[in-house]
Amino acid sequence: MKILVLLAIFSLVLFPKAYSIQLSPESKISLLTCAPGDEIYSYFGHSAVRINDPQVGIDFVFNYGVFSFDTPNFIWRFTKGETDYMLYGYRMASFMEEYQKDQRSVYEQVLNISQSEKQSLFDALVENAKKENRVYRYRHFSDNCSTRVRDQFEKCVNHQLQYDNLQDTKLTYRNLVDQCVPGNSWNGLGIKLALGIPADKVTTYSQKMFLPNYLMNSMASAVVVKDGVKVPFVLPKTTLFDAKRISSGFSLSSPAIVVNLFFLCVVFLTFIEYRRKKRMIWLDFMVFFLIGFAGILLSFLCFISVTEATGWNLNLVWALPTHIIFAFLWLIPSLRPKLDWYLKFTAGIVLLFLITMVLLPQSFHWLVVPICLTILMRTYGSLKLGLYVKKSIG
Repeated sequence: MKILVLLAIFSLVLFPKAYSIQLSPESKISLLTCAPGDEIYSYFGHSAVRINDPQVGIDFVFNYGVFSFDTPNFIWRFTKGETDYMLYGYRMASFMEEYQKDQRSVYEQVLNISQSEKQSLFDALVENAKKENRVYRYRHFSDNCSTRVRDQFEKCVNHQLQYDNLQDTKLTYRNLVDQCVPGNSWNGLGIKLALGIPADKVTTYSQKMFLPNYLMNSMASAVVVKDGVKVPFVLPKTTLFDAKRISSGFSLSSPAIVVNLFFLCVVFLTFIEYRRKKRMIWLDFMVFFLIGFAGILLSFLCFISVTEATGWNLNLVWALPTHIIFAFLWLIPSLRPKLDWYLKFTAGIVLLFLITMVLLPQSFHWLVVPICLTILMRTYGSLKLGLYVKKSIG
């Protein structure tokens, strides 16, 4: 869903001409499915519609995944979940060039529909691509490049598309995201921590099609009834480009390594602190500042952003944004005895969270456990040493 170069130029060239085009019997309309990439915007893959008519001399793609960085207040609106996407059309050669450069496989499924249905679908796409119609508010789970294509396909056959949903499995939005997002990457950790209780809702068969791969597989088994006979909606899938993916392999900077090593370091330093009877204030500051900063980000996504599925996030139980205020107050020696209650409160809710997390209506990333144990280690260390130890480090 990466913004592509020269889209506006191509659309200006193509669409004034496209309004009067009548597709020939040789025309083919197909679903293009692009494999996921390594960048955060490409984790979920991409869907588009190809119009290929050699007799008329057109071969271009309708792409619902285009956005512009020039949109006013783009960064703010993006973080708030108010990003507007657009439908653009451009040449198939340019589309393939982009995905070949990014080493992302491209698959094609030609639609097995009548000439009148082809024309109806083509006209609908052209109408949707007009300047006054092309912009829509992007919703990752309910209104994206994949769901828009699905809706156009269903309309072109008068909503007679029948899916093979007998083998459908119960999966939540979080389960589906887990299939696409690298678990041991910082982007992946951030995405999974950001998802709240709404992400644990079980999806219907149709809702799963927000993922391009599910749309591709659903169309492969879908049928329509023609003259009383069920016929496949698409022809067998063909591969237009088979990318050679290179696995990322082991990395010392991965979240699993960093978080667990940090926890072990905190355990070791807390033990040293206890033996020497000297407080490491700088370590308390680091732990509470980092977790408090994460809490501020999660609070923004939970209470201000309108991004789907980031509301009611129970990770805020341990990632309290107030931790960042406590971190700075803790640097003032005279205030430490008065903050005993905050340490006890934090230790209590984090311990309760760890005990009950499997019963809560939200699933959690496994790295939440060592993070919570890190918090407990510092609150326990501070309370065990006592608030009135005069010697401190930092």
